[in-house]
Amino acid sequence: MSKKRISRRKFMKTSIVWFTGTAAGLGSLQGQTSIEKTGVSRTSLKSLRAIPTTCEQCPAGCGIIAYLNGERLVQLLGNPDHPNNQGGICAKGIAGLNLVNDPERLLYPLKRKGPRGDGQWTKITWDEAYSTLAARIKEIIRDGRISELVFDKGHDDPLLDRFIFALGSAHTIDRPALKNLNRATAFTSMTGFPSLIEDVGSSRFILNFGANPFANHDQFVGIARRLIHAQVEKGARLITFDVRMSETAAKSDAWYPIKAGTDGIVALAMAKIIVDKGLANKDFMDRKTNYSLAMIKNHLSLYTPEKAAKESGVRTADIQRLAIEFAKQKPSMALIGGGVSDHKNGTQNVRSVALLNWLVGNLEKEGGLFYPRFPVSLQSKTAYLKSRLNSSNNIKGIVELKETNTRINTYFAYLSNPAYEDPDCGSTVGLLKDEKTVPFLVVMDTHLTETAMMADMVLPAATYLEGWGVSSAPSLDKVPILNLRQPVVSMLSTAKVLRSPTFEVGKLLEPMFLPRGEAEEVGNVCLELARRIKGHVGKNLPYKDTHDYITRVISSIPGIKKEGGLKNLKRQGLWVDKASKSGGYRYSRKKELPALGQKVEIYSNTLKQNGHSPLPEYQPLTVPKKKKDEFILTTFKSNLWAKGTANSKWAREILHENRLWINKDAAHRLGIKNGERVRVTSSVGSLISRVLTTHRIHPESVAIAEGLGHSAVGNVAKARRFRSNDLDTNLIWWGRKGNGMNPNEIIERRVDPMGGGLGLKDTRVRIEKI
Repeated sequence: MSKKRISRRKFMKTSIVWFTGTAAGLGSLQGQTSIEKTGVSRTSLKSLRAIPTTCEQCPAGCGIIAYLNGERLVQLLGNPDHPNNQGGICAKGIAGLNLVNDPERLLYPLKRKGPRGDGQWTKITWDEAYSTLAARIKEIIRDGRISELVFDKGHDDPLLDRFIFALGSAHTIDRPALKNLNRATAFTSMTGFPSLIEDVGSSRFILNFGANPFANHDQFVGIARRLIHAQVEKGARLITFDVRMSETAAKSDAWYPIKAGTDGIVALAMAKIIVDKGLANKDFMDRKTNYSLAMIKNHLSLYTPEKAAKESGVRTADIQRLAIEFAKQKPSMALIGGGVSDHKNGTQNVRSVALLNWLVGNLEKEGGLFYPRFPVSLQSKTAYLKSRLNSSNNIKGIVELKETNTRINTYFAYLSNPAYEDPDCGSTVGLLKDEKTVPFLVVMDTHLTETAMMADMVLPAATYLEGWGVSSAPSLDKVPILNLRQPVVSMLSTAKVLRSPTFEVGKLLEPMFLPRGEAEEVGNVCLELARRIKGHVGKNLPYKDTHDYITRVISSIPGIKKEGGLKNLKRQGLWVDKASKSGGYRYSRKKELPALGQKVEIYSNTLKQNGHSPLPEYQPLTVPKKKKDEFILTTFKSNLWAKGTANSKWAREILHENRLWINKDAAHRLGIKNGERVRVTSSVGSLISRVLTTHRIHPESVAIAEGLGHSAVGNVAKARRFRSNDLDTNLIWWGRKGNGMNPNEIIERRVDPMGGGLGLKDTRVRIEKI
């Protein structure tokens, strides 16, 4: 028998793909080759029906295929026809099955019957819920007190946005937008876009500042696949600056444990070296930016590599060498993550790192950054509504309302859990519990979260696998795409279809779905409220239901209509706008956003008008003097982190403990050994944690994973064994280890004055052995 030989290149490729995929939780990294319309159950040997849809466990919006065994959803896989994830799916996406089938899901409307927060409920009808909420809103409108309405959005929904817009001046907490506010402000000030597409797959040299694409990214699966491709097929070098050895840092060619919040000065020192060595792209700087190379050289004169080394802990020689390599090894890219932006100086940190890309001309260039492509036909009212929502009525949380003495009548939270998620969340809990501060609290969610436990009324939300939606996530391949989200669970029998209030004779042969129990889509809730409120609000939401809304949106896009309309879109799950391959920019100068060819604003007049420095500069963090037992706390998201996995039996079995990372040498100085318990104290609270002593973190920082330590949501989230119709819930074995801790209890509320985003990685904590 002849022995098969495997080349070193193939061995390395297989190893990197396997190990990276395992570390990142990429359930199907290689993907499939085409959509399998049917499958076969391994247990019953019955045929499985395939329905393409869109995952919404994270912002990536990956294309997925749901497989049904009869009426039951049994599997979720990546859609190989989707340009972004290319058939890949992560662990969070696979865990969507747990979200739908969770025996602890909220399935019926509830009304509080005891003291707020006691968890005593009475089941009510949807009619009673609608009547109560509509009556309150009508009274608020009648009295001209719209500003006393607060909408807390944990997830984007176009009909919810329309509803808020129709009401007028209601306050909005837009959590998806708040998540990257410093980064968005920085990029908008320079390019007009809140984010750009990162063409890592074509890059040869990547400077990664604080990003972790192998575990958590807004384009997680797609960006991870392309980064692996660049490393394996193109031999790309990946250099990571991070306080912690993240999954991405571990797979990098080099990792530099940088002092928290100092990325900006390292980037500016590199920029100075590139300019001084004559390695900058003079043509790009002079023609495509508003600040010439000569002017930027003068601005950078203060940022010497020696000064940056002293501030950051990165050696002078390394800063010099990497700057030269970045400029010479083309195409190259500077990647920016939360480790850079989630600080009180985050906006300027992002602007400083972005400057590296402009200096080497990395805009609209292979291996660099691209403006996001969206279907041209989607330049409808969506962008206009979004711009209106990003007005002065947008706030960061209930604490801000309290500080400004803003009166609240009704607070409506949709898939948002501020009692758990807010920094210094104990203060948020205190405000939400106070009936004088919040007279009426309504929460719409899939579970009884920490916030829902304090509500006056709780409404059961449909999951993303039970409703309709369209979205246009930025295309990593620069070709505009539109995603369809369609229901794939709880398929109704013919008898139930005939009894359905939305039944139409012509659709009898089409499968019909409804969410589990009495769960409902937030879009349908807004439409019913609009019908009851009537007047201007009712006229602005003329749709029968979410399906009607989607039908009208799709019918207004000529390209989709030409290719078979909604019927074909349901079969494919997405539409690629091939006609817009050469452009397809959603924004134009009319909306004060740049079209292709407009100059990058290195010098921002907008920032100057708002009283901020118009040029990228380093602003040191203002923190108290460090003592021996004090550290900067950084938090991070694991590859299993998502709101939808909080009560997932699969996710929690894998990750149910979040120990505090502390540098081994620092731990030794404090007499702390691996696994011992410590008290972690900040200015707003304290918690108890076991420690992980390691050299994989900067000696002046400590780190902890987010997403654990729930006091509500469900028994799985609390690591408690219980009996249910799912036999696995009686097999929860990790209860003795606890359910981790919630770092938001001790994170201080710091705000970047320039970007308005939260400095979530700036909290000074004291570590004490107990």
